[in-house]
Amino acid sequence: MDSKRLTRGEVVCGVAGIALIVISVIPQWGSVSLEGMSISNESDSASFSLWEAGGFGVLPKLAAFLGVACVVLVLVRATGAVWSIPSVAYLALGVAATLLMLMGVAVGPSFQGAAPIGIEQTRGPLLYAGAVLCAVILFGGWLHLQGEEPDDFGNRSTAPPPM
Repeated sequence: MDSKRLTRGEVVCGVAGIALIVISVIPQWGSVSLEGMSISNESDSASFSLWEAGGFGVLPKLAAFLGVACVVLVLVRATGAVWSIPSVAYLALGVAATLLMLMGVAVGPSFQGAAPIGIEQTRGPLLYAGAVLCAVILFGGWLHLQGEEPDDFGNRSTAPPPM
């Protein structure tokens, strides 16, 4: 794998996609609390991750899958694929993931059907962090679309080219 083949925008997309994958399994995406009852002996609320059943609808999960797709495209590009990836692909993935995650923030966690009386679900801090990471993927796609050359991370010579 040759990371010198990647542009700065692709690196930003890949790192943000990996971070989105990692935080999707941390149980701070939201919490469920019961009024007047106890879920466990310690507290009356429980946090959940993105993938736990009943927590979220399909919107943030689709955004996380788009983050995975972005990481796959970056890895394909880094390994030297013979077919070219369109420059707009990262931007399109970033736009779609950001819109899906923002719609997930607006809707919030939900039950299947109507919520029973006395149960409240709230948004957690990682839901907002997921929206920020999707926006970072969008920014990386925009950087890549600007047509920059592959970044060699500071190994460029400062001398002018020979005449």
